[in-house]
Amino acid sequence: MNDSDGPPMDPAGDPAREPRTGSDAADPAAAAPIGHGPLAGTVSYGLKRAYRRMIRDLEAALLPHGFTPPLLAALSIAAANPGIAPSRLAEAMGHGRSRAAPLLDLLAAKGLLERRPGPDRRSLGLWATPAGAAALATLRPVLLAHERRITAGLSPAQTQGLADTLEALAPEG
Repeated sequence: MNDSDGPPMDPAGDPAREPRTGSDAADPAAAAPIGHGPLAGTVSYGLKRAYRRMIRDLEAALLPHGFTPPLLAALSIAAANPGIAPSRLAEAMGHGRSRAAPLLDLLAAKGLLERRPGPDRRSLGLWATPAGAAALATLRPVLLAHERRITAGLSPAQTQGLADTLEALAPEG
């Protein structure tokens, strides 16, 4: 078969592929930075992009320990606020009660969190168990390593400034 009889063949006998566009590394446009139009330089879009990068890193770090970022957040908040009402914990996490309830159920099933009657006996409070406190102690170095990875390009002053700025944007209520 000659070149004019059909598509060229690769050594394995399959027709050679035409160069692809888009994400193909051979495509010069694929290596060019992606523009973000009017979103570029905005705080909200920058935070969203940074959050996605950070959450992927944190998910990967927590996975070997059987945790997700929401599970870590729920346990951490409960441990830091013994007796906190489930609705306040959900609010602190930025979740509705219906989304937080399965997280609390899972933490309780793992023996990391317990529900106890509240002061008026109609409400419930949440407490981290000793096993929950031990899990947080185990996860602390994982979390600190994650923080070092995501702030590696920042100076200590920039890291503190960013933390302060984020706190100002989302103060505790």
